[in-house]
Amino acid sequence: MNRTLRSKREILISVTPYEKRVAILDDNHLAEVFYEQPEGHVQVGNIYKGVVNAVLPGLQAAFVDLGVGKAGFLHVDDAIDRTKSLSSQYSDEDEASGKSGPTETIDQLLKVGQELLVQVTKEPMGTKGPRLTTHLTLPGRFLVCLPGTDFVGVSKKSRDNFKRRELRRLVQKLKGPDVGYIVRTLGLRESEDEFRKQMEILESKWRSVQQNKQRVKAPGLLYRESDLSESTMRDYFSQNVDKVVVDNQEEHRNIVDYLRVLSPDLVEKVELFGGATTLFDYYGLDEELEKIFETRVNLRRGGYLIIEQTEALVSIDVNTGGKVRGHDQGKNIVETNIDAAWEIAKQMRLRDLGGLIIIDFIDMESPEDRERVESEFKKAIRQDKAPIHFALISQFGLMELTRKRVRANLVKNTRDICPTCNGNRYIPRPQAILADIDRWVRRCRVKSSYRHLQLALSSELTEKVLENRGLIVKFWERRYGLKIELLEDESAPLISYRFFDPKTNSEITHLFTTTYGEEAPAETEED
Repeated sequence: MNRTLRSKREILISVTPYEKRVAILDDNHLAEVFYEQPEGHVQVGNIYKGVVNAVLPGLQAAFVDLGVGKAGFLHVDDAIDRTKSLSSQYSDEDEASGKSGPTETIDQLLKVGQELLVQVTKEPMGTKGPRLTTHLTLPGRFLVCLPGTDFVGVSKKSRDNFKRRELRRLVQKLKGPDVGYIVRTLGLRESEDEFRKQMEILESKWRSVQQNKQRVKAPGLLYRESDLSESTMRDYFSQNVDKVVVDNQEEHRNIVDYLRVLSPDLVEKVELFGGATTLFDYYGLDEELEKIFETRVNLRRGGYLIIEQTEALVSIDVNTGGKVRGHDQGKNIVETNIDAAWEIAKQMRLRDLGGLIIIDFIDMESPEDRERVESEFKKAIRQDKAPIHFALISQFGLMELTRKRVRANLVKNTRDICPTCNGNRYIPRPQAILADIDRWVRRCRVKSSYRHLQLALSSELTEKVLENRGLIVKFWERRYGLKIELLEDESAPLISYRFFDPKTNSEITHLFTTTYGEEAPAETEED
């Protein structure tokens, strides 16, 4: 099966007061999507001054109070010296000393009541608190700063040992006395001036952490990781990106200012979107994004997937469906499994599925057919930044795999457990509903002559909208030039909204409905 390399890449950034969304497109197809909501939460990269509140020798781990909800989990491997491990990963082979196990136990390293600096490496998920490490890192666009070490390493994606040694000597010359660095792949062609400039920024952040450490009482936050826009530009933006499109003037200005410091030659790739419709609507993404929350995913040749998430694992069932054509059943099964392999790789990225994943492919009698599907799956997951390990397909068609996840997956990050169905379904959080209302209003403004609307919401949503003196309604009115009259409907479902024309008292929700209005029931089986 021919798969051409993707050549066109775009980054879309959409900002509202209630959510920020980033989509990465490869050849006009959605490759990855990220959401960020304004309500504060523990996120990967945050640095805290924590207090050890439990040491568990049996688990070789400790629990650390961060002052923000659930205590964080710190394993002994994340509390010991990491120099040998770093040398193994980033130094030349003749310098690597290999990774060895811990030489100290957790109760030798930590005591209850002890204060220490920790960084979040994995967000809290379900009943589990955040995963922590004492190995602090401050990532830049092409450098990663390692406070408290003297280590300098270079990405092994460069096979030029001379170039690697030259970069290591350059970094050793430029860096501060109490920090180490890893040169990322993007830094292999950067100049000395660019290295110096980025080091100044990263070491300034570290000095800020040290200053905060002196004044902040434990437990407390010392450093907040960059927001979604900046981290996306840092991790995904390069010469290979054709353009970045932003639909918010302030966000556009912030991104341009950020790039002027780090990569002024790339500023011209950042555009401000001025279309009448929403940015994601213009690119046809809103409908595709809603499918991410559905259980069923259709395949291109008539088959389909059923994706179900539980606390322990994710199960993915592959089915041929009734639309598969052709008389050669064996060929149909293999083609459906290959379609599924590529779609599963895509869905794992979009939904940020992690942990244990079980794929139930359609049974294949031939070992050659199973090897073909495995080969296609291996190709498909190359686009994934997360580490993935999978076992070969068993004779029963089952593949077991693990995918490392550092943040809560998309469903659990934007949905809450439904309070009326015993936790068997997920419903959108208020911010997601407000964002959907925003899209409805914009469609209404572009496609109709309505200038005065009535909006009926449940009591819970009404309370949310009226926060900060009705700032959200004022935002809608100012942004779209409309008058919006808010109505509280005590009998309305938790997540529904309804729009009315005040001139005729008739409901008009269905005219521009996207997701959660009355014409699209909120609590479907897919939720």
